[in-house]
Amino acid sequence: DLLREAALRAGADTVFSASQASQAEAELAKAGVSVSDILGGALAGSLGLAAAGQIDLAQAAEISAQALNIFGLAGDQTTRVADVLAAGANKSAADVAQLGDALRQGGLLAAQTGLTLEETAGVLSLFADNALVGSDAGTSLKTMLTRLVPSSVEAKNAMDELGLSFFDTNGEFIGIAATAQELQDALGGLSTEQRQNALSTIFGSDAIRAAS
Repeated sequence: DLLREAALRAGADTVFSASQASQAEAELAKAGVSVSDILGGALAGSLGLAAAGQIDLAQAAEISAQALNIFGLAGDQTTRVADVLAAGANKSAADVAQLGDALRQGGLLAAQTGLTLEETAGVLSLFADNALVGSDAGTSLKTMLTRLVPSSVEAKNAMDELGLSFFDTNGEFIGIAATAQELQDALGGLSTEQRQNALSTIFGSDAIRAAS
């Protein structure tokens, strides 16, 4: 009854119909968002994301719910998710749907590595401005983060030679900004050939785009 009332209110107060709001509630619930969280902000956040991204409301709810689950956020953080993704879309060549596709592919490993929602959206937005978008961007990010731990003797030797280490003495990730700085410092003085060879050896043919 409470969900029905919320859908009816959304239909009266927003550009979306009560039926669309009900579908959004269903998508949130299927992703594990509780009724109290749907009523406490998740539905409102999804409405805002759909409006900002000019996408279907059910799709916005799905993207919101997946982002909540990926980064371990409660349903009342849906407005934060909407704000972050809308900001990423507004300030880059990506749209909300493309950022959602990228999160599906690379978000979970990003969160496990230690990136926040904001950092991940920022990186994916940067990728989009360099023609790396959607699920392709997420896959490249996932592979790049995996390759921060050397995957071969050749990769380890290349990293050692360049003085690259992306984890501290406790084995914790140093952060995505510090990683970018290390790469810039280590590779900036190399010739184009040396730089391409180092990136290819460490990151492989797919993740070299993300690392670049």
